[in-house]
Amino acid sequence: MILNSVKTLSSVLLVTFLLLCASNVFAAHHKGMEPVAKSGQVVVTYRGSCPANAVEGVIDQIKSIIDYERENSPVLYSSAPGVWSDGKIGAVDLHESVEAMEKAFAWQEADKKWSSSYARIAANCGITVGDFEVVTLIVR
Repeated sequence: MILNSVKTLSSVLLVTFLLLCASNVFAAHHKGMEPVAKSGQVVVTYRGSCPANAVEGVIDQIKSIIDYERENSPVLYSSAPGVWSDGKIGAVDLHESVEAMEKAFAWQEADKKWSSSYARIAANCGITVGDFEVVTLIVR
């Protein structure tokens, strides 16, 4: 009888311990999730049509222009390239504020290498820079 009570108590303690461990793991996972952006920041998306056979090469070009931005832009911002679910190519940028975004856009427009790289990306997709859909989201 005592042996059965010890086994039952051991089982209950083991299950309780495992549940506590699991709940701590899940709590820590969710605790570490941060919002994509903070209030006042600006998310900018770029989307453009591109033939499937050109996508990989163009993504490499977008990565190169992002590297160039990181090394040369006087305004810090984050950017990531990708392919949208409808097959369009592009990038997502995160700016600290509307003012920072406007300064970054002004630098991009004035920087010959950046502008020509963007135009080359568009041309390699058979479109123009004006064909890119650029959308901004001001985070609240």
